Amino acid sequence: MKKSAYSYATLLFLAILLIALAGPSPSAGGDVKESQPGQEDTRGYIQRLEKRVSDLEAVIRTLLEGRMPDVSAVRPAPPSPATGADEWGEPVQGVEAAKGRDEEARRRLTEMETWKRKMEAKAAKEAEEEADKVKLEFTGKYKVRFNSRNNLNLDNPSQFWQFDNSAFFDQRVQLKLEAEYGPLNAVILFDKGNFVFDWKEDSQGTLERWGEFFTVTSTLLRELYVQYTDGFVVKAGRQNIMLGNGGIVLEGPVDSLKLTYPFGRTPLGTISASLAYIANAGGFANYSNITYPPGVGNRSTSLLGVPNKLDAYLLSFDIKPGRNLSIVPYAMKAVDRGGSGDPDLNLDKDYNPNTTPRDGGFEPLWIGAALSGRSGRLSYSGDFVYLTGTYSQERDFDAYAFLIRGDYNLHKIVPLKDLTVGLEFGRGSGNTAEGKVSGTGDVNDFTALFLCKERRKFGNIFSEDLRAGYFVADSNLANVTFVRANADFVLIKALRTNIALSKLWTTESVYKGRGPVRDWSVGASTTLEKTHDIGWEVDLNFDFPIYKRLRGFTEMGYFVPGRAYQRADGTSADPASEIVVGAEFEF
Repeated sequence: MKKSAYSYATLLFLAILLIALAGPSPSAGGDVKESQPGQEDTRGYIQRLEKRVSDLEAVIRTLLEGRMPDVSAVRPAPPSPATGADEWGEPVQGVEAAKGRDEEARRRLTEMETWKRKMEAKAAKEAEEEADKVKLEFTGKYKVRFNSRNNLNLDNPSQFWQFDNSAFFDQRVQLKLEAEYGPLNAVILFDKGNFVFDWKEDSQGTLERWGEFFTVTSTLLRELYVQYTDGFVVKAGRQNIMLGNGGIVLEGPVDSLKLTYPFGRTPLGTISASLAYIANAGGFANYSNITYPPGVGNRSTSLLGVPNKLDAYLLSFDIKPGRNLSIVPYAMKAVDRGGSGDPDLNLDKDYNPNTTPRDGGFEPLWIGAALSGRSGRLSYSGDFVYLTGTYSQERDFDAYAFLIRGDYNLHKIVPLKDLTVGLEFGRGSGNTAEGKVSGTGDVNDFTALFLCKERRKFGNIFSEDLRAGYFVADSNLANVTFVRANADFVLIKALRTNIALSKLWTTESVYKGRGPVRDWSVGASTTLEKTHDIGWEVDLNFDFPIYKRLRGFTEMGYFVPGRAYQRADGTSADPASEIVVGAEFEF
């Protein structure tokens, strides 16, 4: 500080001295003026004044710079070369100017960038090669079960199942091969053991019995199609089509050409449309044994392998107004190209093989909508269908069916875990008792186009064994109204349990002992007393893991028949029951 103050004082003294010397004193002004030499002296005098002014400006500039803050710590000034004046002074510490990025770091960065470019080029080449390859995927399932059944037996030759009381093993195997190449996808699914009765995926219908080997038929191929996906979807071949929530109008493998086009976001939500041509499969080659229902036996030799000349055209829309809501309106029209005597789905229900089974007039029209969604803990689904069109050249369809269900997840209520309670209600139209006898007028019994054995399963016995699987066009909602309460929970670790209680009625009253519709249960009862009582059913199901990819299951059912199934002498029919224990391995 002292040295700095001394420097400032010295500079200030020199500035004052120079100012004093810059011009003459006032008292001497006249002498100077008089003693000035000639022109040369005047020029020299001016030069000396200019030099003094320049020196003064330098001194003032030095003073001002001395008052500025020291920024040398932030950005030190470059060293100046030594002069004679500071040769013996303190050495000046200079800072070497930056020379850019470190050479070693620059070399490493260059190597990394080169390696990255090589890896990107390699990945692009591998992706190109992979895209040019056909991707193959092989999956399969094997299911084996032990069955103990005591089906409904009305002690009447016209009212029986082929297997009333029996215990047996059955099995099923699926092998699926899927090939993918760019936008193309081809699938072949071998399904041995389900034949007609168990077309529904993951269902528990009758499989192939042990000790009853059959030669391979076309039914071995459950799916065989090719699909193109690129902005729209075209799918051609034998494919599994499920209309709505399934099990009411159409569900099962059909030969079809289907086009799906997504419209994307619209004011109504995300929408896609599907248009399909369906060549309906199946048909009875003869009618000699149509009064003997196959029950849980085999009917592949008489049902499949013959053309029935029955086509259908389907138009549907999949509308998603929100993330958890889906609405599917649809319309499906059947076109009958058959003639008298051609095989069909046994549309003739008079059980008389001598009458003409077909007249080419089976052209029904199904108009319906299905919805499914979730709101918090509540999940729900519903199907609503109206059936019109022609049943034959003399009779028309006028029928309906709807089925709704809601489930609420209560989570954990000690000692139950993951508890879900639900309620299901279904109703299908039917003919009156008199209409069933006369066989005239509109057909009010709701009918499907083509269904797997279980249709919409709402129980282990009635909807699976009693009112399903007889004719592939039959609906288990025909002249049936039911309500079903069910609960799903985990009582023991990994043991998922389902318990359900159902009450069933006929929609239209029927004569006692003649069943809900004109099927195998038409019976020999002659009473004219009417009833709506079909019966009660209770079901109990278990599902549990055994090993990775291996699960076990148990299904039990108990059906108490009502007056619709009473015997000819007026007594009640014996209850029906079943126990099924099995395992399924996925690979």
